Amino acid sequence: MAQAYGARVSRLEFPWGSAADPEAIRDALAKDPEIKAVLVTHNETSTGVTNDLESISQVVKEEFDKLLLVDAVSSLGCVALPVDQWKCDMVGTACQKGLLAPPGLSIICVSPQAWEANKEAKMPRYYFDLATAQRYLERGQTPWTPNLPLFYGLLVAVDLLLEEGMGHVFERHGQIAQMTREGVKALGLELLADPRHASDTVTAVKLPVGVDGEQLTELLRLERNVVVAEGPGKLAGKIFRIGHMGHVKEEDIQETLDALSWALPKVGFKLGHSVPGLGR
Repeated sequence: MAQAYGARVSRLEFPWGSAADPEAIRDALAKDPEIKAVLVTHNETSTGVTNDLESISQVVKEEFDKLLLVDAVSSLGCVALPVDQWKCDMVGTACQKGLLAPPGLSIICVSPQAWEANKEAKMPRYYFDLATAQRYLERGQTPWTPNLPLFYGLLVAVDLLLEEGMGHVFERHGQIAQMTREGVKALGLELLADPRHASDTVTAVKLPVGVDGEQLTELLRLERNVVVAEGPGKLAGKIFRIGHMGHVKEEDIQETLDALSWALPKVGFKLGHSVPGLGR
């Protein structure tokens, strides 16, 4: 997206399933002092990996004082992200994942340093001109017609999160993620993500050799009313993904594990040892 708007982008590639390496980011910034900003996805839904944003921030902000722009669509509201403490300059998220509301709203926070950069930015913008949005916000308005029902829905959702307490919300996501990972491994399946950086919002599972991923997902959806996501891009036909963020409860994960234990033998996979509750 940055390239589409005319930015000169230097990509850092890491093996899918592993986290971004702060050392590689340090090397890249040291080699090219003209770099103005580092863009990082906090939680990668394609691979089930949560990047070590705190360590990345220490490199980007403490050592090089560059802008840190964060995609937090599938992390904010699910896992800890202390925006000011980690000195994130821009953090963008959406309302339909950790924030529990229907899709349709984006939420962006902007640091003072990012506002200064915004004044000097020459890239084209119109509907997404943050300076215009800020001016209207001072009057309690939006520059364009807002989706009012979604604003009211988001208000209710945020109240629910605060009532539960964010510490408990993060703990709950961690427990459900651990349940998912343990249940999947007990079926005899292998996880994609490096265990040190496994996501608490989505788990990527390797498809066993000989198992047709499309056949498996269709069987789960049509026969058990359980939807899992196929792998994107180069991971198509190699993994499937289980989401466990927002409204997802332990009962939902148990239903998914039950459905997998029923469907996997039908697509030619011999299950590992039994999982408590499976086959109920």
